[in-house]
Amino acid sequence: MNNIDLNKNKVQLQGYLTEKLPKLLFGIGAVFLFISFLFLYNDPHHAMFSYLNSFTFFLSLSLGALFIVLIFYLTRAGWGIVIRRVPENLMMNIGLMGILFIPILFGLHDLYHWTHLKDVAADPILQSKQPYLNTTFFIIRALLFFSIWIWLTRKFFKGSTSQDSNAKPIITAKLQKASTYGMLIFALSFSFGVFDWIMSLTPHWYSTIFGIYMFAGATVCVLATTSLLLMLIRRFGYLKDIVTIEHFHDIGKLMYGFNVFWAYIAFSQYFLIWYANVPEETVYYLQHFKGSWNTVAIILAIGHFGIPFILFMSRHVKRNLKTHCIMAIWLILMHILDLYWVIMPNIAKKGIHITIPDITCFLGIGGIYFGLFFYRFKNTLLIPINDPRLSESLKFQNH
Repeated sequence: MNNIDLNKNKVQLQGYLTEKLPKLLFGIGAVFLFISFLFLYNDPHHAMFSYLNSFTFFLSLSLGALFIVLIFYLTRAGWGIVIRRVPENLMMNIGLMGILFIPILFGLHDLYHWTHLKDVAADPILQSKQPYLNTTFFIIRALLFFSIWIWLTRKFFKGSTSQDSNAKPIITAKLQKASTYGMLIFALSFSFGVFDWIMSLTPHWYSTIFGIYMFAGATVCVLATTSLLLMLIRRFGYLKDIVTIEHFHDIGKLMYGFNVFWAYIAFSQYFLIWYANVPEETVYYLQHFKGSWNTVAIILAIGHFGIPFILFMSRHVKRNLKTHCIMAIWLILMHILDLYWVIMPNIAKKGIHITIPDITCFLGIGGIYFGLFFYRFKNTLLIPINDPRLSESLKFQNH
């Protein structure tokens, strides 16, 4: 067992962050979810898109966190041991997202054109896709995806936390082995999940790299969120001597790298569709470049790629917590805008149109989501104290 004084280094959250803050967040979430459901009842067609947009953001956080945990085990990345508990707790909210998916099942007819049987009967393209795009198979796949994600998150979370009281290195070895097939299962289920829930909003359109596009954005967002949560925890006096500038520097490098990857995939998808000029493919971008949506696309090109590419490239910016914090917040906002641009043109055809449900759904789901995140730390240590690579992580230095 590593020689760590739990009291001295404060690796167990106490007080405000696990008592008052979760209650406050649960209260905020409950109030705004109630307001959101009133809108879902009165105007389900538009409100369901607002709900799906907010749901997708928080689902992307949990799935992005699952990827980070898997990649840490798969690559045996020693530096990330002391930051791993934050993504581990974020990924455990996948069960919550499974529950919050239920309203979407009741709103399929408001969201998805392919559920309108009369329209399908008059559309040869939708008829050819009907063996896959039908309500029964859609629900079965959703159950399968959430079952896989819940199984993976519990497997890795239980293994990691059980090692806190059982110092056997075999636990880490088993999780490293499981991460090999876990990553493959994750990649397939993530891609098909976003195909179903987001890409099928425009059922004539298809893109084989749409799943990668969504994955890249989710990874950038969860890395930025992890940085902000670690800064908040450090501000309350925890982990100051454990999670250092060196760790924030490496998180920043990953944020920067995956953000460039997001831009590469986004441009590749657009360029190939523009070059091929196939009507079933171009319909997506024609719809997303109408009216003020074209302005949003330009903002994303500059704000999601150009600004971070220039300002976050510097080693000094990544290692300065103030500038690192600003860039993390900026990238989260860009991810929110990106999802809004992907989803909402399907309901707001002429241009961006922010409504009350857009805000209440986000605050409602977000309040419950982060309330559960902090509440779970009541029984979870902030770092895996018996991981065999912990000493490597504590001594980590960038060169």
